[in-house]
Amino acid sequence: MSIRNGRQAISTSQARSAPTRRNAHPKSAVTRQRILDAAARTFSLKGYAATTINDIAMAAEMQGGSIYYYFESKDHILQEVLDVGITRVFSAVRAAVAAVPAQSAFSDKLKAAVTSHLTMLLQQGDYTSANIRVFEQAPAAVKRQNRKLRERYGKYWRRLLSSAQRSGEIRPEADVTVLRLMLLGAMNWAVTWYRPDRMLIATLAEKFCDIALRGVEGSDGGASHRRPARS
Repeated sequence: MSIRNGRQAISTSQARSAPTRRNAHPKSAVTRQRILDAAARTFSLKGYAATTINDIAMAAEMQGGSIYYYFESKDHILQEVLDVGITRVFSAVRAAVAAVPAQSAFSDKLKAAVTSHLTMLLQQGDYTSANIRVFEQAPAAVKRQNRKLRERYGKYWRRLLSSAQRSGEIRPEADVTVLRLMLLGAMNWAVTWYRPDRMLIATLAEKFCDIALRGVEGSDGGASHRRPARS
């Protein structure tokens, strides 16, 4: 390699590493976070396809071209927003369940998990709601990466429910896979209909847990509505 080519290689290397050095600066970290916050809010409101880099820049009060100083593309921004969303929910739920005394009934642990999940989704906001609203719209590569985190979270719920089944707190014939999917699906879609002026999150969590654990069948099991046997 000639000296000239060597200098060119060094120059190219320095140029490639420059964004990394800039993003390591505290002010850059603050700006990067502002972009992510704006993107989460915009994705949540408009969806993936309808959101442009300029939309994100406007929400972040920046020039459109400045976004590329911190992120390579809209897909890279979306990837981070989705990953942050599921990671925050998972961490909050795990911490809430861990805070319940070990000898407590499963119903207490379930209530803690459901309340935490709903709180992160409905009150802590844009990242978690964007994860629910935008995931199916995301490019395949983004979905593949985020699905790994989703699967870890799903496994956590499976372990939680399976443990309760082994201890007899969920009946042995109950399908915990269906129960897990039903619970997560119901909680996630609450983002489309929940109104805080009509119900507290804690109240909603209690109702979810009550239906999941005790069902909806009346005390007589519907016997009063069965036709009498013919003589």
